Amino acid sequence: MFLLAGLPKLADHDSFLGVIASYRLVPSSLVAVAAWGIALAETLAAAALLSGMAPRPGGLLSVALIAMFTLAMGINVARGRTALSCGCMPGSDGEHLSWKLVARTALCALPALVPVWIALPQATVLRVESIVGGVCLFMMWRATRLLAPVNTEGLSS
Repeated sequence: MFLLAGLPKLADHDSFLGVIASYRLVPSSLVAVAAWGIALAETLAAAALLSGMAPRPGGLLSVALIAMFTLAMGINVARGRTALSCGCMPGSDGEHLSWKLVARTALCALPALVPVWIALPQATVLRVESIVGGVCLFMMWRATRLLAPVNTEGLSS
């Protein structure tokens, strides 16, 4: 998830600058620094987790990023600023902020904590299976966001 979020933010930096600025949590003089920092941190967390070379630091960095995103979204929802894009995945229509999105983002911290809590073996097979499993989970999450909900109004059983 962090690799697919971080790399596009590095590539299309200007639009991500707008997302950071729209949250109004960072002084305008630090928006560029924050945008670069977030995109680099997401990419670094992904590299640490995917390579298997630093799973615990990668998991901790992931949890810290998720906590920061949850807090930033929560502050803006509490302010009534829900028309903002979440900024999660550049290039896609971002979801607008809501308490549901804040809760869902916070829940993402649980799988990020797995490499922190559990000492996983360094077997290559496990890494490959983990990557494939992670990609499958991410694709299912994306599908739930992109597929239109079924309207069951008026249907009788």
